[in-house]
Amino acid sequence: MADPGKTESATPKKREDARKKGQVVRSIEINAVLNVLISLVVLKISGDYIMHNLKELAGYFWGNVTLFNNKLDENFIMPFIMDIMERFIMIMLPLLASVFVMGILSNVAQFGFIVSFESMKPSMDKINPGKGFKRIFFSKRFIFEIIKAVFKIVIILYIAYSTVKKILNEIFLTPLMDINTYLSFSADTIYRLGMKIVVAFVVFSILDYLYQRYEFEDSLKMSKQEVKDEMRQMEGDPLVKSRIRQIQRESARKRMISEIPKADVVITNPTHVAIALRYRENEDDAPKIVAKGINLMAEKIKDIARKNSIVIVENPPLARTLVKLEVGWSITQDLFQAVAEILAFVYQAKGKIRLEENDKKVDNDILNDNYIPYPEIGGKE
Repeated sequence: MADPGKTESATPKKREDARKKGQVVRSIEINAVLNVLISLVVLKISGDYIMHNLKELAGYFWGNVTLFNNKLDENFIMPFIMDIMERFIMIMLPLLASVFVMGILSNVAQFGFIVSFESMKPSMDKINPGKGFKRIFFSKRFIFEIIKAVFKIVIILYIAYSTVKKILNEIFLTPLMDINTYLSFSADTIYRLGMKIVVAFVVFSILDYLYQRYEFEDSLKMSKQEVKDEMRQMEGDPLVKSRIRQIQRESARKRMISEIPKADVVITNPTHVAIALRYRENEDDAPKIVAKGINLMAEKIKDIARKNSIVIVENPPLARTLVKLEVGWSITQDLFQAVAEILAFVYQAKGKIRLEENDKKVDNDILNDNYIPYPEIGGKE
C-alpha cells in the first residue's frame, strides 16, 4: 500500500524506471486461463493424433520391457529410455509448443516485451525474515490472494459438481464401455468441464488484472516533494544552472575581449554602445561582429581599442542597428553600404590604402587619438 503522504500519480520517468526494473502490471490469472484455453483447443484438434501415437508408444514400451530381465546393462536400458522419452516429447510437441508460445504472448499482451534482471539482484530486504513475514501475511496482496484462492476453489467445485450431476448416469455406464469409447467419453467430459472453467475464469482474470493495475498504480504514487525533486533533477538544480550560465557568460566575455585587438574598427553611439567589427578579405564573406557591449562593457571595448590603436568611429544609427546582432554574426546585407564606407575611410586613415595625390590627408592628431567622429556616414539620428 502506498504511503498516505503519496498522493500524486507517477511521472513518466518513474514509470520508465519501474519498467526497467521489471515492475509492470501482470495478472497470473490471465496467463493461466489462456494456457488452459489453448491446451483444450489443441487437445480438441489433435486429440486423436495424440491418443493414437500414445497407444503405439505404449505398445512399443510393453513389447520391449520384457527384455529388461535378460538385458539389465546400461547399454540397453539407457538408449531404450531415451528413445521412449524422445517419442513422447515429439507426440506432445504440439501441446507443449502451443502452451509455450501462449505463455509468451499473454505476457507481451499485458506489458509488452521487456527483459530485466533487476529482480535477480541480491537484496537484504528479500532475505530479511521480519520484512518477508510482514510482506506475506500483513499486506493487501495476501488478503486478496486468500480471497482469490477461495473464490477459485468454489467456482471449480461448483462447475465440477454441476457437470458431473448432468452426466451421472453415463458415468455409471463406464464399466460397460470398451477402451476407445471410455477414452472418448473421458476426453469429451474433461473438455466440456475445462471450457466451462475457462469461461468463468475469463471474467475472474479480467477482475484480477484490474486489481493488479490498481495496486501497481498505488505502489508508484509519489509525494509532492518527490515530484518536485524529480523535476529539479531532470531540469537541473536552479543554482547549478545559474552558475553554469554565469560561467558560460564569463567564458564568452573573455573570448570576446580577446578578439577585440583583431578588430578593424569600433563603432559607437558614442557613449552607451560599442561594436567591434573585423573584416578579412580572404576569410570573411562580410564584416563580422567580434565584440559588442553597452554601458560599462562598451567603455571596456573602447579602452581596449585605444590601447591597440583601433579606430573608433561615432555613428549612433549604425551602432544601434549593429548591437541587435549577435557576436560572431556577419552584418546583414542592408548594412553593407554603410559599413563598407566606414571601413574604406578607416583603411585610408590608417594608411592601408595609398591616397592619391589630391586626396585629403588625415590629421595626425586624430590618428594618434584613435577617435574619428563620423556622423556623415550612415545618416544622422
